[in-house]
Formats: sequence, structure tokens, C-alpha cells
Amino acid sequence: MSVSGLVALVFGVLGVWLTIRQSIWCWPAGLVAVVVSILEFYNQRLYGDMSLQLVYFVAGAYGWIYWNKNKNDSFVITRTPVRLIPLLIGVTMLQATLYYYLLVLFKGDRPFLDSLLTACSLTATYMMTKKWLENWMTWVFIDATYVLLYGLKHMWLFAVLNLLFTIVAFYGWLKWRKTAS
Repeated sequence: MSVSGLVALVFGVLGVWLTIRQSIWCWPAGLVAVVVSILEFYNQRLYGDMSLQLVYFVAGAYGWIYWNKNKNDSFVITRTPVRLIPLLIGVTMLQATLYYYLLVLFKGDRPFLDSLLTACSLTATYMMTKKWLENWMTWVFIDATYVLLYGLKHMWLFAVLNLLFTIVAFYGWLKWRKTAS
């Protein structure tokens, strides 16, 4: 059990839980988890995950500023436009292919899963910024698959963290579904 894994677990779960509750404090909690995760993924040679955390850091800083700036606006949840689903899938697969070759080039570990999950995570993050309900079920798939990846890497705290993320993401879907237009 690493200290960084424990910190990422606590602040990661807290960040997702606060997101579901639509609390602006989700952003600083998530940023703590991101910074700690960057170091852990670098040490594990999961360069796709490490790079993804850098994107999450920028997204987290932006989200914190954006939510603070728009704190008096309503939080409108909608469904993913059906016409955009093929585009989202296509862009995700294109990214996954590009990331796969980059990870092989840089001798990353588990390049297939790392590249696929990195691409899917970026798509799900985009879906979340649009406040599309289906982002949560996308996260359920991603987080459950991360449990597999981290189990293969013997990164047990990150596996537990993503198992918790899977459960919390499902709860987020249930909660947001009630208010989706």
C-alpha cells in the first residue's frame, strides 16, 4: 500500500462524490488526486494514464474557474445527441490507435488497455463538460476496465479506487437521470 495510492483513493472518491452533488469543491479534491496519480503512473510506466492526468489537471483548473464564474446559473443535464454517437466513437477509436503507437514507441506497459482507456476517458470528460447523462455510464465502463488494468499491474489501491469510481459513477447516472431533460 503506497501513500500516494491512498491519497489518490481518498481525494478521487471525494472529488467524484462532490461532482455528483454539484459542489464546486469537487475540483480542488480532484486536483489533489490528479497530482498524486501523475507521480504514481510515471513510476508504473503507464504513460497514457500519466498524460491523461495532465489533461485532467488542466480540465480541473478550468472546471473550478468555470463553475465559480457560473455559480448562479442552473445545472441543466441533457442526453447525448444520437447523431453525435458515431462521431464520438470514431474520434475515440482514432485517438486510441494514435495513443497505442505512441505508447509502443515509448515502451509503455500495457499499451492496448492504456491507450483505449485514455481515449475513452477523454471522450467521457468531454461528455461530462456537456453535462450529457450518458457520460456516467461511459465512466462505469471505463472505471471497471481500469480495475482490470490496475489488477494486472498489481496496483491494488488504484484498482480499489476505480472499483469505487465504478459504483459512484453508476450512482451519478441514477441521480442525474432523475433531472435529465
